[in-house]
Amino acid sequence: SMTAARRRARAARRVPEAIRAPALSLLLVLTAFVACSSSSEVDLQEEAESCDRPFGDPASSDYVLPFPQGRTYNLFQGNCPSNPTWGHFGWFAYDFDLVTGDTIIASRAGRVRFVREDQPDIGGDCSGGKENMVFIEHTDGTVMAYVHLTTQGSLVAVGDNVTQGQPIGLSGNSGCSSGPHLHVTLYRAGNSFDHDDSLPLNYRNALGPIDSNGGLVQGADYTAGSFDPGT
Repeated sequence: SMTAARRRARAARRVPEAIRAPALSLLLVLTAFVACSSSSEVDLQEEAESCDRPFGDPASSDYVLPFPQGRTYNLFQGNCPSNPTWGHFGWFAYDFDLVTGDTIIASRAGRVRFVREDQPDIGGDCSGGKENMVFIEHTDGTVMAYVHLTTQGSLVAVGDNVTQGQPIGLSGNSGCSSGPHLHVTLYRAGNSFDHDDSLPLNYRNALGPIDSNGGLVQGADYTAGSFDPGT
C-alpha cells in the first residue's frame, strides 16, 4: 500500500507517457519511444470508441500482475482515460506506482526480445528513446513491454526464456516519466508497436475492482494474489 501523500502525487500525474515505438525485428531493432502526435477531434473520438472492447474473464487470463505475490500497488493511470491529455488516451496500457528498485516479474512466460538499461534514472526526458525497458514475446506472438526501469535494472538478457512470475527487472523513473512507476502494454505482435496494436489486458491474480469490460480500474489499489504458473 502507499501513504496518502504518495496517492495524491500519483493521481496528479497527467503528462503523456509518450509510448509509441517503431517495429522490433527478430534480432532486436527498437530505437526509441517517440512522443504521441497531436490528434484531431475526429481522431480523438475514434480513439475513445476503440477502447470499448471486452477484456474477457479475468479468471481465464494468461497473465498475472507484474509484481510479486502479496504486494499492493495503485493503478494511477489505466486504459483509455477520458481526458485526452493523459498519456494512455485511446489505447490500452497500465501504470502502477512501483518505486525505484521494486521488483518486476514476468506476467507470462516467454522469450526476451529487447532490453535497454543504460539510460539515466531521472525522469522528465521526453526526447524519445530514453526509457529503460524489457520486451518479452509470448508463444502466441504477442509482446509485453515493461517500461521505465531503473538504470542497469534488467535482470534478464535478450534471448533468455523466462517463466511466469520470474523477476525480470527493477522499477525506476527513466525516460518520459513524471515519477517512479512501471508502465506495461501488451502488443498484438512483434512487428508494430503503435497504439492501435495495444491489446486489452487483465490479470487472473489481481485482487481489486474490475470494470464492466473486465479491465482494471484507474485509481484503484491491486494486490497480487497467488497463482499457478502458466505458459
